[in-house]
Amino acid sequence: MRMDFEIYLSPGYTVEDILALEDRAGIDMAVVMPQIQERCDNEGLARAIKGQERLIGCACVNPNYGGEAVEELRRAIKEWGLRGLKLMAVIQRYFIDSAVVDPLMREARELGIPVTIHSGGSPCHPTEIAQVAARYPEVPIIMDHMGYPGHTAAAVEAARKYSNLYLGTTRVAMEPAFVRKAVEELGPERIVFGSNGPSIWPDLALESIRRLNLGDEAERLILGENLARIYGVR
Repeated sequence: MRMDFEIYLSPGYTVEDILALEDRAGIDMAVVMPQIQERCDNEGLARAIKGQERLIGCACVNPNYGGEAVEELRRAIKEWGLRGLKLMAVIQRYFIDSAVVDPLMREARELGIPVTIHSGGSPCHPTEIAQVAARYPEVPIIMDHMGYPGHTAAAVEAARKYSNLYLGTTRVAMEPAFVRKAVEELGPERIVFGSNGPSIWPDLALESIRRLNLGDEAERLILGENLARIYGVR
């Protein structure tokens, strides 16, 4: 099974468009996230993908809203049927390793869901994301972009220290040598494929991984099996 850990229900794209993009790449299932803004329309995302067995919904919740944010995450998972949490510190304006994130992370731990965290420079540098992984070792965390472009070495080191931290290939696959280095240093079990579609076409993102010639077993893990395990897909 091939899976994409991150594609967005962006303006101008329908659920059918997303499925068509994933079909072109040979992707069986995808984790879909709402358009990122100050407050994301998680309920709208849930309505849009309802009944689509190939699509897993992932809520994006702004921790700056405190108790309201925790309640929204709880409803997103328990009532609306979404299955993960996305944290986007750059757009929603907070530091990823600050205490403001802890209520949502505690709720994610309680709900038993994975968390995807945007990475790059501060306020979401890999060393800052590592602090979140350290505080919540029970929560699977996917670091998207693996610190690309300037912090991939720090991302690899963070994942080396914390076994609950996985590195996502979104955007970094544009320079696939970084992906190869991560696989060599961490093993393919710690890398998950994502396209960051529709801004990047999934078929091109996937092809950049395939051209690394990592071997059949590594490809199976990176392109689907790792993410299936994280999300409990059987």
